[in-house]
Amino acid sequence: MAESFEQYRQRVLGYLGSREPRRVLAATPKRLGRLLTKRSPSELSRRPAANKWSVDEIVAHLADAELAFGWRIRSIAATPGVALQWWDEHLWSERLMYARCPARETLVTFEAARGANLSLLRRLPAETYAAAFGVHAKRGRQTLDDFVVMEAAHDLNHLRQVQALLRRRSRARG
Repeated sequence: MAESFEQYRQRVLGYLGSREPRRVLAATPKRLGRLLTKRSPSELSRRPAANKWSVDEIVAHLADAELAFGWRIRSIAATPGVALQWWDEHLWSERLMYARCPARETLVTFEAARGANLSLLRRLPAETYAAAFGVHAKRGRQTLDDFVVMEAAHDLNHLRQVQALLRRRSRARG
């Protein structure tokens, strides 16, 4: 049985714990880059199971999730109360061919989008930040801070997945 959003939310927020979300967001691209260092294309493209993403697919997902995050934070900062569309990450993965996206290439997209999003968050006036919220199609009202916290927790979730996949590959080789 697939976990509900609330179960997912609680799990990934546990990874975040008391860490400062913006620091996690700023650190993720470098952490991800270090994980990819000295890894072969075959290590990064190999799926652990037919229905599970490879490292390549996870990094492609992170890049697209960052683009979605950027759109959402801009939308809610500019137009508080805006309706926010849900997106199906698995459909995007299939239709946008994540399996054919080399991790090192999509990491560049992720880094650029993350840098732009962090720059926006730093320059928003406190009153704009505090007033920013959207109404998500599946999750209801979400503030800008809700999105920042969940994006940081989302990063940690996927970093854990990448680490586990690469450890598994190292043990298989060793």
